[in-house]
Amino acid sequence: MEISNFKKVRNFIEYFRKPFSADIVSSETGLTQNQVTRVLGKMKKMGMIKRLPMSINGKFAIYVQELDYIEENPVNSYNYELNFLNDMLKKLRTGNYSSTRQLEAVLKADRRKVTRYLAALCSIGMVGLVEGKYKILKKLDLVLVGSKVDKDILKKLRDDAEGVEMTKRDTIIKDANGREYPAKILDPQIVKRHNLVNRVIGRAARLHDKIAFEKQRMAEEIDKYLAQTAEQYGEQWKGNAELVSFDGKYKIEVRNRERIEFDEKLQIAKQKIDDCLKRWTQDSNVNLQAVINEAFQVDKKGEIAKHRILALRKYNIKDKNWKQAMQLIDEAIQVTSTKQYIAFYKRSGKNKPFQLISLNFSAI
Repeated sequence: MEISNFKKVRNFIEYFRKPFSADIVSSETGLTQNQVTRVLGKMKKMGMIKRLPMSINGKFAIYVQELDYIEENPVNSYNYELNFLNDMLKKLRTGNYSSTRQLEAVLKADRRKVTRYLAALCSIGMVGLVEGKYKILKKLDLVLVGSKVDKDILKKLRDDAEGVEMTKRDTIIKDANGREYPAKILDPQIVKRHNLVNRVIGRAARLHDKIAFEKQRMAEEIDKYLAQTAEQYGEQWKGNAELVSFDGKYKIEVRNRERIEFDEKLQIAKQKIDDCLKRWTQDSNVNLQAVINEAFQVDKKGEIAKHRILALRKYNIKDKNWKQAMQLIDEAIQVTSTKQYIAFYKRSGKNKPFQLISLNFSAI
């Protein structure tokens, strides 16, 4: 994973352990003067460094590390968060987890991050599979995490574990209640079905982990390109993107969709709309009333269909209460999260339409 400019500068300062200037940092890290100046300005605001009072301003200003500064989320030299590593190791020490999906749930973290950290731990032999569960095999210094990363390590561990299981002569099979039975006393059809399901599910789980890993890699490459493009103009990348190959055959779409909720103002808006409907009872359009009433109905999960609420704003009704209600709906909108969607397309010719390469990334 590419180390950010901020972490490159910080790693250099921690290693250098002497007064430094932007010019020195630039020459040692390969970053431009502008990149280093922006990072040093941010570090100064955070209290990580301070400028010596007698030094001049500009790129030759002399800085020293602020020894009283304590980083809230420290990382090792390979850009792995030490707090997150400790949390993952604690879970592995006390629990029984056989997949990244389970670890994702207990750590409340993105699956790409969980997969990356778990692969790093397994690559240095600190974590491995024991009877199908990820367990700590030996204690190592966390500064080593990331020093060696085998991107296929999780798949290899699964393949090895499956091979060991298949070579056991006295295979024990558990039923749904956890009772154990020697495979040789069961109906052969039961054993065949059991082995088939476990074998195929094992491949499906490994394929899922592979897709999750590749999704992470592709997303990081795309984000890096967009960030570097914006950085050329002193900005940070925000928004959507559409990237097309030079020959026009391939296209990548990046979309950031916001998840919205409504706050308590929505109920006030509903009351004002109800007042409008009462006043319009004699001459109102019955169909419009039905549309409005349906918009505020909840589904089986007790949730309002947000698109129906937002669609009410398209009606050009010149009524004071109605306009106030629409204003309240606008104010009630709360953006609770943003999710990134990446889609890939290809086409056979210049004038042909793009066809989606279906990967269902949004579900992973």
